[in-house]
Amino acid sequence: MNHFFTSTGERVSKATIDRRVREAKAKKLEEQREKYGYNFCEECFRNDCKPVDCSHDKSVDWCQKNSCVELSWDVDNMTLRGRKCHQKHDKLNIQSSKLISWK
Repeated sequence: MNHFFTSTGERVSKATIDRRVREAKAKKLEEQREKYGYNFCEECFRNDCKPVDCSHDKSVDWCQKNSCVELSWDVDNMTLRGRKCHQKHDKLNIQSSKLISWK
């Protein structure tokens, strides 16, 4: 079983990370629904940008590789984005990480 580390050195299994991420995503969606009555894209602020996904600002993969897996389930590291905006965000992150890796 794969294990990863938090910034304090705590060892966390991949199964635990996945469970906590699912719980945090549900919490993020519920918080917005409670506050506004519906879910919408926080990138373009449209409610027809559907479906609405919970997008990580720092990816789970990045968090695992950098020993700060607690960011994976931190709702402050998530942004609600419609599918199109989510795909654009992920594509930009992939392109920028490729640029960084060439340095």
